[in-house]
Amino acid sequence: MRADAARNLEAVLTTGARMLAADPGASIASIAAEAGVDRRTVYRRFACREELLGAIYEARVTAIEQAIEDARLREAPVAVALHRYVENIIAVNRTWPVDLARMLAEDAIRRRRDACVAEVEAFLRRASGEGLLRRDQPQCWAGPLLPELVNLAAHRQAHLSPGQAADVVVDTYLHGVGVPRQRSQDPPAVRARSLDQRRDAEVRSGTRPAVGFAERAGLRTHRLKGPRTWLVRS
Repeated sequence: MRADAARNLEAVLTTGARMLAADPGASIASIAAEAGVDRRTVYRRFACREELLGAIYEARVTAIEQAIEDARLREAPVAVALHRYVENIIAVNRTWPVDLARMLAEDAIRRRRDACVAEVEAFLRRASGEGLLRRDQPQCWAGPLLPELVNLAAHRQAHLSPGQAADVVVDTYLHGVGVPRQRSQDPPAVRARSLDQRRDAEVRSGTRPAVGFAERAGLRTHRLKGPRTWLVRS
């Protein structure tokens, strides 16, 4: 295929994917016009919209296969492979937005896509085995969660580049969206109450002078030998 013919075909397929995702009834003529290709050229290659859809589905699956191969899920360090895979698939989803239910109705396409899913699931098992993913999560949780995050980033974070969107997805996938519970991040009232409770427990056990309690009660403290402290009214 000549270079200009290849460019025209890619323009028709990517434009068709975008327009048919927005309007399943879009005509080949309107797609050709949007892609800047003579409609007679398009009709010579695709006699009907269904043939065009079949070519779009095949192009999407091929792009997914290439994305997985580029991520080197079996060989690259798991964190690197995860980010590269997510970035690649976000780009695929943006370039080829299709109705997956219709796409998977075609047996040949579904078999190729199932092979891709199996490859990713094997990688997630590897990531779990190497300690990147937790092992205490329910089965069939980490696998389905990843594509949901990828789809959200691809379509709801369109202002981000694929690399930036992948940063968000990977960080959310590995760390969630909750704030880590650290003592320094507790509200001041919570920290003060916690310190008072610990101090009072130490006083009751005899391991700490009752200074905090005495100060609050208006007493002076006198340290004697041993763990005891005498309290005297000021």
